[in-house]
Amino acid sequence: MIRWQTWVLAGVASSLLACVGDAGGGDPEKDPPIDGDSCEQAQVGAPVLRRLSALELGNSLRDIFPELGAAAWSGVRLGTDPTSKLGFTNDAEALQVGVQTAKELLGTAEDVADIVTAEGALATSLPCAATQPGPECAAEFVARYGLRLFRRPVSEEEKSELLALHASVSGKSDFRVGLKWTLVSMIQSPHAFYRSEIGAPNGGRYELSQHELATALAYNYTGTTPTPELLDKAARGELGSPEALVDEARALLGSPRGHEAMSRFLQQWLSYGKVNGIAKENLPDFSTYGALMQEETRLFLEEVLYTRGAGVTELLTAPYTFLNDRLSTFYGYGNVTGSAFQRVDRPAEWSVGLLAQGSILAGNSRMDGSSPTHRGLLVFERLLCGDVPPPPANIPAITKPDPGKTTTRARYEEIHISAEACNGCHASFDPTGFALEHFDETGRYRADESGLPIDDSGYIAVEGEKRPVAGATGLAEALAGSPEVTACVSKLGAAYAYGGALGAECAIGEAQQGLMNGQIGLVEYFAQLAGTEHMRARVRRE
Repeated sequence: MIRWQTWVLAGVASSLLACVGDAGGGDPEKDPPIDGDSCEQAQVGAPVLRRLSALELGNSLRDIFPELGAAAWSGVRLGTDPTSKLGFTNDAEALQVGVQTAKELLGTAEDVADIVTAEGALATSLPCAATQPGPECAAEFVARYGLRLFRRPVSEEEKSELLALHASVSGKSDFRVGLKWTLVSMIQSPHAFYRSEIGAPNGGRYELSQHELATALAYNYTGTTPTPELLDKAARGELGSPEALVDEARALLGSPRGHEAMSRFLQQWLSYGKVNGIAKENLPDFSTYGALMQEETRLFLEEVLYTRGAGVTELLTAPYTFLNDRLSTFYGYGNVTGSAFQRVDRPAEWSVGLLAQGSILAGNSRMDGSSPTHRGLLVFERLLCGDVPPPPANIPAITKPDPGKTTTRARYEEIHISAEACNGCHASFDPTGFALEHFDETGRYRADESGLPIDDSGYIAVEGEKRPVAGATGLAEALAGSPEVTACVSKLGAAYAYGGALGAECAIGEAQQGLMNGQIGLVEYFAQLAGTEHMRARVRRE
């Protein structure tokens, strides 16, 4: 059977590698490229083939083949998805295919095909394989799984090629083995492993087909393949208007898979999950609290964004959080009983909103102390969309301040702010982190630092302007009142939803205005991204 494996790998790998190039097609004389620098013209992106991430492929295969769950399938063999500079793992440019990826995809396809075409599984999913194993049964197999894997009906040419493969293998082995290698070929096909966002030419633009729109909706908002119901809507032509696309996006975001997809964006945007499993020098059992802090933040975000339908302002200034008895005792709140998490009001001195979450504070600290740099950098990059160059080589490490003799702030001011070599970058974010110094490396409030008073004054740096803030609550309120923050969040959200395929500021239009004006919340903003021009069309660019 190695001969069939070699044939499939060679043929399909060459197809996958060929897809890395230009997907736009078209006639440059009839379809002149637009100026890529013109935001006025760039409301849509270029035609593109987007490779499925490992997560998307795994989700898709599990949804298409329920047999995998019963067989305790181990999952896709693909390596870890690459992370873009923005922190996202669904970036279209980063997800490429090399020879190693093609081999991993082959292994995945074989694993899945072995399970799906096992005699017991076929007896349920394709009864004709046992009763009438012939061309008609093979054609039923190709049509059924081709629709789900390609996310559109299989063309007559594709059907002929796949049935010819089945006939060739079956002639040298048996009907079931023929089905296996036919399925391996389909799973490895570029039509399965890539999402087509090419469209059909129409007056200088490329209008995405109904099935391309269904595919974009499904992966953007649920991280998996379209359901049969969504494919049926595409077949009936029901996804053509912006209103229909937004309505469908709302429904998808409200589903369990939609909640998971939104949670992935929030995790990758804020990196709050990194608190889970980290250690702290002065608290040997801190690692046992990381998962609790992560759950606290997940529930907080769910409450703000889904239950209350709120946006950036409440995200930053909400005066509540979610605790159980153990985490409440750890923080020093008290008045919470039981292991179940419940919503509680935050004491005034514990500040408000996202930046007061233990996962954010502890996850952006050192093992042996707080870190104004890491905390300030989170705000600068993830809430203000600031860009920081890589640090120079051989920079000296900041040592822990002597307890009772100097504060963390004093050490950072001495090394990062006063030193000319460091000031150019650190002056943009360390002072923002100073505002959070009343929270130690474990995320707990402290009135002083080893008996020394804490100066939590600072500023946020926005377009060369230094806006003063006083403490964590002052920082939260200043950020909530800054249009630059909402603009940044909207751009990052669009970059995630669109897979980095377009300069987000060119695509989001009215949806961004609604978020900035407080008329819609963040989840609704994501839904409205489905109604933009970029969702429906492409233009070839230089």
